[in-house]
Amino acid sequence: MPTPEEQQAAAAFVRLPAQGKAARRSGRDFVAAVAAYTPPSGTLAVWYMGQESVIWKAGGQTVWIDPYLSPNGARRYPPFCGPADVTNADLVLISHEHSDHLDAPSCQGIAAASPGARFVAPPVCGPLLRSAGVPAARILTPRSGEPLELGTWRLTAIPGAHEKVDWTPERGHRWVGYVAEVDGGTYYHAGDTLACDELLAALLPWAQRLDLAMLPINGRDYFRLAADCLGNFTFREAAEVAMRLGPGLTVPMHYDLFHQFNDERPAHFVDYIYDKAPYLPVAVMAPGQRLLVAPVR
Repeated sequence: MPTPEEQQAAAAFVRLPAQGKAARRSGRDFVAAVAAYTPPSGTLAVWYMGQESVIWKAGGQTVWIDPYLSPNGARRYPPFCGPADVTNADLVLISHEHSDHLDAPSCQGIAAASPGARFVAPPVCGPLLRSAGVPAARILTPRSGEPLELGTWRLTAIPGAHEKVDWTPERGHRWVGYVAEVDGGTYYHAGDTLACDELLAALLPWAQRLDLAMLPINGRDYFRLAADCLGNFTFREAAEVAMRLGPGLTVPMHYDLFHQFNDERPAHFVDYIYDKAPYLPVAVMAPGQRLLVAPVR
């Protein structure tokens, strides 16, 4: 039976409290808590793990997006689990080949720990996943705009622009996000991107239909680009995109894991939305927190 909290979530978007002391759990305990939780029918459970690493669970499937589980001395906090702990993955979505999104050790470990998991990625990532030990038969590389049916999930890759649109006829788009349709809901994870005509044109058909949009807000500047750190939406651009899409809930990402170089204050994003579109719901997630999203349309 759903708890009273979950029954309320079935009627509206609510933010659920963080799952205890998530950061103190062992990796196996964290994954076990995810595996044990069943979202009420028609809802999506989201766990935020920093950068753009999230877990989505709905329709009987658990989906890991850009799992970045490798230790790194520059991280503000350690990963919540190791790749070998991930025994519950049904799908793994990769937005592009940068190591904080396609983390080869994470993909290798998840492929071994979840032998039934399939990996979805842009075509350019296929060889990298195979090199990481993911069997070719488990790798799917759809082109942008081509829906992919995977069990209860329908996925559509959305083109992005990481400083620029990178597309060739042979391999399609290099950077993508994903729109997922499952159990009556529609959810968007942007991956790494900045605002451009191609992105907005691809998203236009989803305007007023999205129940969740997860958008990077870390921005870009000359000095980061000079250090080969490609940029994303500024918090203003992310807010403007959200205002055009009108999602039921917007969650900022990609601002908290590398504090010394590639961060942003989510409060700037929230303040901008408050000033320009106070009717637009926003949630800032704590690392390890679970959020329950229920379509309201």
